[in-house]
Amino acid sequence: MTISPSLYSRLDSDSKSTIEEESDDGLTKPTAWSLHIALLYFIIAFLLLTQILLITLMPMPTKQSHFGSYETGFRTELRASQNTFTLHRVKFYGGVLHDENGTVSLSHRPGEPDYFGTPSPDIDLAWTKLISARMIKIEPKDYPEEAVKLSKQDLDPRLEHHTDPLTYRVEASGLHALHCLNYIRKSFWPEYYKGFKDPPENERDPKNLIHSDHLKHCLLQLQQALICQADLTPTPRTWRPAPAGKKGHGLFHADVDQWHTCRNWEAMREWMHPLQEIRL
Repeated sequence: MTISPSLYSRLDSDSKSTIEEESDDGLTKPTAWSLHIALLYFIIAFLLLTQILLITLMPMPTKQSHFGSYETGFRTELRASQNTFTLHRVKFYGGVLHDENGTVSLSHRPGEPDYFGTPSPDIDLAWTKLISARMIKIEPKDYPEEAVKLSKQDLDPRLEHHTDPLTYRVEASGLHALHCLNYIRKSFWPEYYKGFKDPPENERDPKNLIHSDHLKHCLLQLQQALICQADLTPTPRTWRPAPAGKKGHGLFHADVDQWHTCRNWEAMREWMHPLQEIRL
């Protein structure tokens, strides 16, 4: 029996899915709607992954964030350029060396001048290069809010731009500490450096600081600076046995020649250079 084509009707199960279409070769292929759904899933997964990475890699704020940081500057410091606070590793020197005979000497950084030898013009020149031009002129925007407030009477008329009422004469604390270290050094050589001893009591002016008071001031500055920094770089206590054939029982040795993390001294001086005061 022959069935008329007009009597044939497609069953619902024979209809093409709204999600899939049948290709000419009989294989199912996705529609535009299914592609949109897949793209949506991909975008959601990408956003979630990005969020996880941001949360994982983003540095979490610390309790010290209010104070600033060693890498970005503290709130009590001058507002310098960001490059000023770059860090690098520095090998310390000056440790005690023992050769095979037990003879001791001090290690020395290659190429660095001697700052603490017997006084000489070369040593004085080395210190001059290290701490010269300590005073700089600073505008209020670069002055730390948490530092001591300055007033108009603090202006120094010797500054190049002394007509600007908003420029102050300041000194970085680290450079003042070095000035104090140099003053202490000179105190060991009063015969070479004149004025590094107290005058007789009957010649003292109560309005002027005598040498012993200046020396105490400098020692206090270095004490406070070292306590404030509180460097936790380890200094191993290594054992040095007595040399063969020599009397003695050896000793424990403070091995100070270690790597430290330091601010970049050259970067700080470079930032200060255009701010140095020029005397009239």
